[in-house]
Amino acid sequence: MPINTTGLVIFDCDGTLIDSEMLYNTVISDLLCEAGLDMYTPGLCLERFTGLTLSAIRAQAEQAHNMDLSSHLAAETYVRRAQQQMDVALSAIAGADVLIARAKERGKICVASNGERSSVLKSLKLTSLYDYFETGESQIFTKVQVENAKPAPDLFLFAADKMQVQTKDCVVVEDSVAGVQAGLAAGMHVIGFTGSHHAPAAHAKVLKSAGAHRIFSDLIHIADYLSGEKGLQKTG
Repeated sequence: MPINTTGLVIFDCDGTLIDSEMLYNTVISDLLCEAGLDMYTPGLCLERFTGLTLSAIRAQAEQAHNMDLSSHLAAETYVRRAQQQMDVALSAIAGADVLIARAKERGKICVASNGERSSVLKSLKLTSLYDYFETGESQIFTKVQVENAKPAPDLFLFAADKMQVQTKDCVVVEDSVAGVQAGLAAGMHVIGFTGSHHAPAAHAKVLKSAGAHRIFSDLIHIADYLSGEKGLQKTG
């Protein structure tokens, strides 16, 4: 699928721009352990839940263990704990600022995330990446704005519509299977990113199986790819 060099680049947030997946999954692990499910280590949560909404995580765990987790995985509790951790343990992924700046030079940019809106906005502001989005929150799209979160295409289709760009002219940068599936379902060019994952080579195979068109382990290489530069180091 060819890339429109003047279209729209849609970035996922957690695990793509922000090094936050382990932070969030550690919070999920803590909450599940408090419910008596101490088999859910941070590593297992990262493996099973990356890219999923809190409600999807709760539904999956409830089905697996035949128990009600609504009080343990309440959104208010999760957001409060996650934001407490953000203040002390949050950073942008290396090269995120360069990638956003160079993507901005080629066309429009926005963020589309399955995360809680308040957490997405806070993480972008704490890492100063928010400053690259000239119109602020109007370029930040989250699950609360659509009926179905990723892996459904709703969020990406909504973002393209609001940014006034045809779906065929959109490029998605994603680190999760759910995000890759959503981008493909929306008819967009999908770039898989593995650099934030604890096992990049293995994750590259997972994203390739999900259908990602190209896969990279370095955000700078994605910036080069979007700019049409040759000699790229590609993973997968």
